Amino acid sequence: MNLINIGIAGCLGRMGRELVLRSIDDKRTDFSSGFENKDHKFINKNLSDIFDCQTNKTVNSDAATVFKSSDVVIDFTTPQSTLNNIELAEKTKTPLVIGTTGLTKEILEKIKNTSLNVPILQSYNMSLAVNLLFNLVEKSSSLLDESNYDIEISETHHKHKVDAPSGTAIKLGEIASSARKKEFDSVKVFDRTKKNQERKNGEIGFSVLRGGEISGEHTISFIGENDRIDLTHKAFNRSIFAKGAIQAAIFLSDKKEGLYSMEDVIKD
Repeated sequence: MNLINIGIAGCLGRMGRELVLRSIDDKRTDFSSGFENKDHKFINKNLSDIFDCQTNKTVNSDAATVFKSSDVVIDFTTPQSTLNNIELAEKTKTPLVIGTTGLTKEILEKIKNTSLNVPILQSYNMSLAVNLLFNLVEKSSSLLDESNYDIEISETHHKHKVDAPSGTAIKLGEIASSARKKEFDSVKVFDRTKKNQERKNGEIGFSVLRGGEISGEHTISFIGENDRIDLTHKAFNRSIFAKGAIQAAIFLSDKKEGLYSMEDVIKD
């Protein structure tokens, strides 16, 4: 089996570091290169001098070069950087795994259009267990109807996370509302502080906590008059997301153009 060459966008970021180390250690993959903003202080530095790893690769400032030398590129960066990387993937025809959160509707539309010509896998959460949670939420939401069970979603992340609610929390809400045949935008409630009124039937409320170095915790609660069901996932560290992203990259490496998800990886 030939090793799959994986490039890492934002290779010095919090997730970038995990992805570099995972792609080096995984026997199925080879770390082809990683890139950062051209103004980063570690540009052209050997990654082995920055991380505790065995590689002769340096931090690249030329993203196009990394795309051209990789079988797949993994992107956990920022919405604007992701938009740039989508455009590069389109030019180089390089498969792209996107784990960036906080994506706008315009970027999601760009992903959809680009996937007509390039294989793209986009997911707000690369954890295989979280994607199992998505399936459980879909079934639970369809069985526990809105007249008998209210839905509340809570999430907690490290203090550095800038988007809120998290992409995973929003995905949970979208799945729950779809299972109940409701438009997500019509039932979501991100802020109750500006309204002095009781909870409306069918609403899906969100609560957000930020602090410390928590990798990610998500709970969706189904609350009835006489009982309550909580479905919870807690990430102990970022390695589960890196592991899932590498698995997604391996899956995507031989796929034709199209838009894929972690559900496709699980089924493969």
